[in-house]
Amino acid sequence: MKEIAYISGDFVELDKASISLEDRGFQFGDGVYEVIKLYDGILFKGEEHFKRLINSAELIRINLDYSVEDLKEIAFEVIKRSDKNKSGSLYIQVTRGVAPRDHNFSYTLEPTLVMYLLPPKSLPNEIREKGVSVVTLVDNRWGCCNIKTINLLPNILASQEASEKGAFEGIFISDNDIVLEGTGSNIFIVKDGVIITHPVTNKILSGITREIVFELARERFSAVEDPFSLEDLYNADEVFITSTTKEVLGVVEVDGKKIGDGVVGDVTKELNVLYREYKSNPDNF
Repeated sequence: MKEIAYISGDFVELDKASISLEDRGFQFGDGVYEVIKLYDGILFKGEEHFKRLINSAELIRINLDYSVEDLKEIAFEVIKRSDKNKSGSLYIQVTRGVAPRDHNFSYTLEPTLVMYLLPPKSLPNEIREKGVSVVTLVDNRWGCCNIKTINLLPNILASQEASEKGAFEGIFISDNDIVLEGTGSNIFIVKDGVIITHPVTNKILSGITREIVFELARERFSAVEDPFSLEDLYNADEVFITSTTKEVLGVVEVDGKKIGDGVVGDVTKELNVLYREYKSNPDNF
């Protein structure tokens, strides 16, 4: 099966793809990325992801000389040339480029742009029906979580810690007990019929799925962007997380404490249905 990667102007077979040892992404994690879900070979919210990639690059001062249309064209070519299942995801990474190892960088570097397909990753229906458990963790990340950087070591370690504690996901909590987001997801609570999620600040990455679900929630329920505490999380009627791959996923236990009745709530179930209806409509791509 042929798997194709794009690397800064060239389309190559994935198992033959390589980058320089002096690429700053390899040496410093000096770069940004996006993951875009594919449905039957079509990018879901591709434009929004490409815009966020360009914005992330600008925020860390990478001169990415590609427009949204340029990125779309490359992505479509990668998809067309690959034999891999077209219902996986497209991974995109931009690094500052290749240079002799030095903490300082030059603005004249040519960024490294990589794209390739990831295999399908979906959750069993049983997990969606039963919900998952999460644990809360101290947020020890840097102060610019709104940038989708490839510097994911704190997230990786937190995700591993959550897994070793038998939880599906780890939830970052600030030093003043404000609930922020998951290691790879955004988090919502439902209390007295109101859906609440952390506002868009530098403390969280505003996920594309988060934005869609929040708008769907506003149309059907009462929904607000407001900071909420760890105590609010424990005492919520419902909790759910969202991400590109997790979509809308109910949380039934936090730190060993049952949420509500310990089952996926009605609001979460309805939002899951609304989201699936939304992404099944070609007009919303």
